[in-house]
Amino acid sequence: MVKAHIVNHTHWDREWYFTSADALVLSEQLFTEVIEELQKHPEANFVLDGQLSILDDYVALYPEKMTDIKKLIADKQLFIGPWFTQTDAFFAHGESILRNAMIGIFDSKKYGDYMKIGYLPDTFGFNAQMPTLLAQAGFDNIIFWRGIHLGQQVNSPYFKWQGLGNSAELYAINLPQGYGTGMLLEPTTAYVDGRLDPAIDFISKYSQTKEVLIPSGNDQLNIIFNFADKLAEINEMGGHSYELSTYQDFIEYVKTLPDLETFRGEFRSPVLARVHKTIGSSRMNIKLKSAELEQKLLTRIEPLLVIAKASGIPMSERLLMHTWKKLLEGQAHDSLAGCVSDPVTEDILHRMKEADELCDSIENTIVKKIADDLALAPNEIIIFNTELSVFDGYKEIQVVTKNKQICFPEHPNATIIKEQYIESRENVLEETPAGNRFIEEPGYYVLQIRLKTQLPGLGYRVVCFEESDVELEGMVHTNEAEIKNEFYSIVFKNGDLTLETPNGDKQTNFIQLENTANAGDTYDYSPLAGDMKRNLTFTKGIIEKSREVEQLILTGVTILPFDLEDRLTDGKQGELTVKMTLELGKGSELLRCEVEVDNQIQSHRLRLKVNTGVEATANMASLPFGYIERTPGVPANWQETYSEMPIDIEPLEQSVTLSNEAKSCTIFTRGIKEYQQLDSHLALTLLATTGQLGKPDLAYRPGRASGDTTKKGHVLIPTEGAQLIGKHTFSLAIYLGEESFDEHETALRSREFNQTTISYQRQPLNHFLHRLDNKIQKTERKLGLPRTLELINVPKAYLVSACYPSYYQADKYIIRFENPTNAPQKLDVSCIATENIEVVNAVEEVTSESEFTVPSYDAITLRLEI
Repeated sequence: MVKAHIVNHTHWDREWYFTSADALVLSEQLFTEVIEELQKHPEANFVLDGQLSILDDYVALYPEKMTDIKKLIADKQLFIGPWFTQTDAFFAHGESILRNAMIGIFDSKKYGDYMKIGYLPDTFGFNAQMPTLLAQAGFDNIIFWRGIHLGQQVNSPYFKWQGLGNSAELYAINLPQGYGTGMLLEPTTAYVDGRLDPAIDFISKYSQTKEVLIPSGNDQLNIIFNFADKLAEINEMGGHSYELSTYQDFIEYVKTLPDLETFRGEFRSPVLARVHKTIGSSRMNIKLKSAELEQKLLTRIEPLLVIAKASGIPMSERLLMHTWKKLLEGQAHDSLAGCVSDPVTEDILHRMKEADELCDSIENTIVKKIADDLALAPNEIIIFNTELSVFDGYKEIQVVTKNKQICFPEHPNATIIKEQYIESRENVLEETPAGNRFIEEPGYYVLQIRLKTQLPGLGYRVVCFEESDVELEGMVHTNEAEIKNEFYSIVFKNGDLTLETPNGDKQTNFIQLENTANAGDTYDYSPLAGDMKRNLTFTKGIIEKSREVEQLILTGVTILPFDLEDRLTDGKQGELTVKMTLELGKGSELLRCEVEVDNQIQSHRLRLKVNTGVEATANMASLPFGYIERTPGVPANWQETYSEMPIDIEPLEQSVTLSNEAKSCTIFTRGIKEYQQLDSHLALTLLATTGQLGKPDLAYRPGRASGDTTKKGHVLIPTEGAQLIGKHTFSLAIYLGEESFDEHETALRSREFNQTTISYQRQPLNHFLHRLDNKIQKTERKLGLPRTLELINVPKAYLVSACYPSYYQADKYIIRFENPTNAPQKLDVSCIATENIEVVNAVEEVTSESEFTVPSYDAITLRLEI
């Protein structure tokens, strides 16, 4: 006889094929009934899905329920948190996953205690660094479902899961049959014999333990009424012992088990449940915007807020958390994965639009207030460095000027990269102390200028331009056949791109764009039987050069079948217009690539293929605080074991590398989340468009449709918006080196690729280059800021994962150093100009760590005084 810990819960999708507004209406009654049932039955308990956002939504409707909720939490009847939303574990940045826990825990405290469990019951697989991330947030355990291969990765569903390094280890509890294993809990023989006991037998067969965990709940499912009475009846008829329990109680049991297995690696194996291995390219508009906002918050807004606090500009960390929440609401597993309906997608993108606007407004306020305090003249530009080490390199700044006859005396290499001329306007109102008058406003230029400069760490400096007798040099068209710098030469000839390195290595067909049909849905790509691959062609190449930058601009229009039916019948056709810009900068090892796609066809997949020239049997993909090695290939007879094909199309956080002893090639991406190794080629998915939320009988996923569309009474849901008709832009960079893969150097190049430029000019010509410029008022109080500011200067070799204001102490800020290598790194903190340095975790709990050492494949978080 096995003792079954039965835990009552609900899994609450904030949105899916229904919207968050729909879910709120459902929760309005259901959560009220939960509270009433728990009050009526003090012995009962209930888990509110481990995400705080749904409770916040409910309390906004019923603030008077706060007292009842706090008491139920204090009495350990209602369990909430720790997440803000149920995060995706592959397509969210590692810092986003941490923010999800940090904000969820911070906000949980207004209710009372939170569930100290890494509870992720429905996420589509887990990256190998989840133990490291959860340990950073103060957890020593995880409860999860999808992605495990019992009998191969581990024998038991109860084990220890280690991060890539040796510093993080969790007690891992897998739900082999999902979070709905014991749903409904009917005291009937049919239920016990048909569902409950077989589930217990299945788990105990693998676990070999005397006790097992049975979650009782499902999607949007209510509390089980009279739980104890029903359980008593079941105990009269079943073959096991059934006990009302909690997740916490079962975790404590697992901690007592001797000789637990240890596992290190990712859970992405579709054996007992689908993980949707090709979902990394579904609804790319969501993934691209999410990644853009992550970088905006991490590399611009958070460090700027630290500079603002140090400069005496009061901006609350609550505004920062509010902005993160807008993004995190779109990073729940269904939302960020993209397996949602069109109305939900509109909601996600609208929230991300709001987050984008909040970011812009926060930045606008900070930089303008600093510029105003410095009383900058119109020919002065303040440039910010949000990195924590001195910057020495190229920045692109925006300059507004009446003409192009200017120069930067301290930066003789300054060149115009882009320019826009704004025509003069008549009858423009000018408000003066003597009254209003109408004038002719002169025309002016908005210039994007690239210059080489040195900037202090986490601070700013002011640069000046002057009038000149000649125009500032800009990009010019040439009739040359190639672009080149110290590291690469690229030639476009007869539709083919050839790349050559100084050692003579030459790659023909270096970059190609491959198009195939997509007969899949918003969960998975699926090839179409009888379809053939088509390579897109570039018909025109233009070269533009300056002293500092050389660009090859390729354009082409490819006529393709319009939809799936046309792929096989040569019917209706549509256009796929592509513009690809390759850029080589002076002194840069990175070949930058921007691809602009105007998509006018349906149900297809577009991939960018790079001929790396590197023969390798495995690839290295980035993930939080590290890299994972994957070997391509699909097992023979996979249908005998897997619920979907374990296709070797894989996720990446920001880079993927092929490497051997002689050379390597790394591709760095922004928002492109899916790749496949094809011998010496790397294929990155740009688009995988579809017109259905879920479909049955896909080539890679046979059988039922995914989602509720497979259930009785449900219908297939069209997703016209997932066809992604319109324009999309993709950014990446490529590095080729004469050395094997190096983790630290790759991370440094990734930092270079993600470097950002923040600059600001007080000028009288255009007050709407920034939305709030015309409304941000000068303060009477003079801050007395210096023209050059440096808050900190750490060695360039140190990798900073995040820098942001403390959530808990207004006069402090946080720095998180990461170490994505296999050797611990000792930090020299003498460069930090404060004696009061605390080692904390991500939720700012002081740790016992006394040495400033970053463990391998891990991070260390410091809290410092501003």
